[in-house]
Amino acid sequence: MGNFINSTTLIPLIPLVTSLFILILLASFNRTLNRLTKPVTVLVALSLLSSAFISSYDYFKKIEEKLVLSEFLEFFEEKNLVIHLNLVNEKIIIFFSLIMILIIGISFYKLPRKKGYVSLMISLGLISSSVILSILLIDFSSLI
Repeated sequence: MGNFINSTTLIPLIPLVTSLFILILLASFNRTLNRLTKPVTVLVALSLLSSAFISSYDYFKKIEEKLVLSEFLEFFEEKNLVIHLNLVNEKIIIFFSLIMILIIGISFYKLPRKKGYVSLMISLGLISSSVILSILLIDFSSLI
């Protein structure tokens, strides 16, 4: 159970923490960080790739469990939030992460990186993290 908790919570947390870290750096070093578009792109893409890798590892190991957040975090004590990790959710997360990595790669080559590019990468990372968390909170195996 402990291994499941670690891998499940890491899937949406890695892009979230990476994006928040870049956001803090952007707020602190605005001019310098706006010039570092390649490392920012690589960080966001690697965070999504690591989430896809963890999810694919769970998929190939056929890990299917439910994690009730109120049992582990006091903040969710009154709420009935359950993270569902099953084969369907893992496939969706892998597919979504690869699409987001493709979008990041296309935006790196096609968009001008003068202004707003780092903010775009932060937004893509935060959106990806929230969508991955939403995927984990919905049990898609019961819908199919």
